[in-house]
Amino acid sequence: MSGPPPPYEEQSSHLYGQPARDSQDGNAFIPEDLKYSTVVVSCEPIIRQRFMHKVYSLLSCQLLASLLFSYWASVSTSLQTFIMSHFALFYVCMAVSLISCIWLAVSPRPEDYEASVPEPLLTGPGEETTQEQRRLPWYVLSSNRQKLTLLSIFTLSEAYCLSLVTLVYDKETVLSALLITTIVVVGVSLTALSGRFENVLNSATSIYYWLNWGLWIMIGMGLTALLFGWNTHSSKFNLLYGWLGAILFTVYLFIDTQLIFRKVYPDEEVRCAMMLYLDIINLFLSILRILANSNDDN
Repeated sequence: MSGPPPPYEEQSSHLYGQPARDSQDGNAFIPEDLKYSTVVVSCEPIIRQRFMHKVYSLLSCQLLASLLFSYWASVSTSLQTFIMSHFALFYVCMAVSLISCIWLAVSPRPEDYEASVPEPLLTGPGEETTQEQRRLPWYVLSSNRQKLTLLSIFTLSEAYCLSLVTLVYDKETVLSALLITTIVVVGVSLTALSGRFENVLNSATSIYYWLNWGLWIMIGMGLTALLFGWNTHSSKFNLLYGWLGAILFTVYLFIDTQLIFRKVYPDEEVRCAMMLYLDIINLFLSILRILANSNDDN
């Protein structure tokens, strides 16, 4: 009689003819072939579950860090004084946040870069290639530690900017916006993950096309108001800008939640967490603007 089957990691190792990567990058459970040839939805259930756990664990840490920093800013007068007296730091954090966000979003995967470079011929049996031949460009995030470090810098910068924004509004409005955002995020995420809207992926490219147009319209409205002195505190502008952002980022959240599990690879959990974090934060700011406008009208 045969004994019990080996663990999944051992099965994967023998199945693909090579061992999984060491645990130093946090992805030891993923066979090497799956990391660059198979999207998450096509992987084994255990890989999909662990990928989802990683994404939402990172996302929860990001949101918790932002919430705690904003709460600290709302109760600490010394921190409020520091933030208001060092307003230039707000723009520095905005720049750092933008750079780190773009870096995480567009940095090529090491597997893609290595696949595009032909392997050098070995001159003798067992001879290894030199480090110069295998060296990746500096902008390629080759390890999980580098990705997590950059994600932490991005999150802290966003948390500082968010704390300054929330100080402008009263606490009741902020808490109301937080509650509404939580309900919307939970509802949209459960709907997107239910599998009833898989046909949406067939037109995801065209949907993203119009979403990006809407985002550029919002950016154009904000820059025009800043440069040409529109009254950004007027009720009509705030209401239009808030509702446009709320609708736009709700749809972004729905599409991104579907795409991260059906169009990405098992080692891209950091990038996915950043995408969802941006959608949620922008949705929260849009709802906050709508509620603040409603309070002003009353």
